Amino acid sequence: MVLETEGLPPREPALRLLSAGWASHAVRAMAALGLADHLAAGPRTPEELAAASRTHAPTLARLLRTLAALGLCATDGDGRVRLTPHGEFLRSDAPDSVRPYALALLAPHVERAWEGLPEAVRTGEPAFPRVHGLGFWEYLAAHPEEGAAFDAAMTGGAEERARALMAARDLAGVGTLVDVGGGQGRLLAAALTATPGLRGVLFDRPEVLPGTEAFLTGAGVRDRCELVGGDFFAAVPAGGDAYVLAVVVHDWPDEQAVAILRACHRAMAPGARVWLVERVVRPGDAFDRTKLLDLLMLVLFGAQERTGEEYRALLEAAGFGSVTVHPVEPPWSIVEAVRP
Repeated sequence: MVLETEGLPPREPALRLLSAGWASHAVRAMAALGLADHLAAGPRTPEELAAASRTHAPTLARLLRTLAALGLCATDGDGRVRLTPHGEFLRSDAPDSVRPYALALLAPHVERAWEGLPEAVRTGEPAFPRVHGLGFWEYLAAHPEEGAAFDAAMTGGAEERARALMAARDLAGVGTLVDVGGGQGRLLAAALTATPGLRGVLFDRPEVLPGTEAFLTGAGVRDRCELVGGDFFAAVPAGGDAYVLAVVVHDWPDEQAVAILRACHRAMAPGARVWLVERVVRPGDAFDRTKLLDLLMLVLFGAQERTGEEYRALLEAAGFGSVTVHPVEPPWSIVEAVRP
């Protein structure tokens, strides 16, 4: 279970779980108000922090009290507030910052979609279109600010996913790595930087590529990377020695996921490998945050997080063989398959 239950009255764990969503709202408020950024230079009194964040000091003190109880900040003997090591990850400039996730995945339009979870469980259909009248991707296209926040959240963990890939697989023997749905190219840039001689192909929607061009140039790897726009349901670039899809497949129900993988299969030569960087659901009843994320996938897309066996079934349905799941540091796994 996610909560420590030892020594608690029998009813208390259920009550704590019922209030877990309130804690998420407090964390999002911390992110939205930029409190961690305002504390980056060192401790401040609540009054100083209120002035910096343009908030009502007595009310901010109540929020800070809650954030301290959640372990994100602490108060010293002089009444000054400082960040804890956990709270540092709410800073905008922190490596692997979670602030973009707090702003995007706890945004009001996502929270409203959660209201449809019971009906999604009854029907197996996503809640988001029923609540908003648009599919998730269409909604983001119609609301550019929300789309930018979501893109920032997805981009924010790219370096972490790159480390997971390189910890599990040796890229030194790969001539060309094709990053399918690679966004800004952060994962590919990390792989190119760490692997001399590796060349890359970044494939994503045409409208994504201008931002990708600027990022790869700034990272110093643009000369080793080809940019290709297109639709991964139709076709992906041919000729890669390995194809990586990082948190792509989990966004899609089985039928569409298999279609993406079949497009990769058609583009690959025999012996080429595909690597899915995904969270793989652990078996059994133990707590696993991926099981909660699975419900978010249902609510937003009608998609799902998958077990190792479910990924094996998808890849085999797309024509791949020799499927292996390589667990890395939680929460990531690399699901590897070979084009026969």
